[in-house]
Amino acid sequence: MEAAGGSAVILEIFILAVAIDLLLGEPPASIHPVVWIGKLISFLRARARPTRLCGLVLAILVIAITVLCGHLLAAAAGLIPVLGIVVSAYLLKSTFAIRCLLETSRDIGRMIEEDMGKAKAMLPALVGRKTSGLSPSQASSAVIESLFENYVDSILSPIFYFIIFSPLGLGLEAALAFKAISTMDSMLGYKTQELKDLGFVGARSDDLANWIPARLSVVIMALAKPFRTVHAISAAFRYHNRTPSPNSGWPMSAGAGALEIRLEKPGYYIILDQGCPPQPGDISRSLRYMAAVIALTLGASIIALALLNQHNIYPI
Repeated sequence: MEAAGGSAVILEIFILAVAIDLLLGEPPASIHPVVWIGKLISFLRARARPTRLCGLVLAILVIAITVLCGHLLAAAAGLIPVLGIVVSAYLLKSTFAIRCLLETSRDIGRMIEEDMGKAKAMLPALVGRKTSGLSPSQASSAVIESLFENYVDSILSPIFYFIIFSPLGLGLEAALAFKAISTMDSMLGYKTQELKDLGFVGARSDDLANWIPARLSVVIMALAKPFRTVHAISAAFRYHNRTPSPNSGWPMSAGAGALEIRLEKPGYYIILDQGCPPQPGDISRSLRYMAAVIALTLGASIIALALLNQHNIYPI
């Protein structure tokens, strides 16, 4: 990303990437970098044996090819200054999905109130659980859980790695590497006979990559609800280990504590036992809360990048 040039440009790239996301949403599949990462994963999966060694090789190739292609594309575009900023911002935007997450959650929430049959058909876009037997309250919980969990995976983590590695001139590359790992986990990280070994490295890499952002999310989510800060933090530390994932329980528990709602995946876990079972209307409340969380995240990110710029903590 050095080809994009200069410390101030890093901040410009980030702000433009956020603007692209909020104003335009997701690009067409034919030119969406994450779709192409998915095609690469599918191509390699079809040719790999279901072993952990093959899974390791697949993971290395996917991350390396993603980062290299992104770097070369940004570097080539950087030969034309303005184009370099635009291309870098476009690639960075592809690593997070603010508008898509909020709109999908809102649309399913509205459908739960209007037509549960259609809502159950839409829910797999957010969750992996069986939806046929869910009640409106359980379906609402599924949407809210996904909203809180995906805040980390789809927004906070890629932004976190962009900021952390920008002083090394590798912010875009780090965000793309994270997205490659996240995409591998979503496609291969299942405990089926075929994927339990092949997807092992991808799944563990995703756990590792989200480890710090998941715990950082508790602080941001607590601050976004000032009068419930203590409750959010308390719930996070008490209930975070209820979920099978080492990371998803943190933002889900913090959000449940902040909003005082009970989240449940039937047969698997309950978060905030004493909370009120969510109703479809709570999805709107959760969306307003998440909008505040995201605004706080973006504001803090801009301040962090501005401070790095002010102190010139970037490669020459």
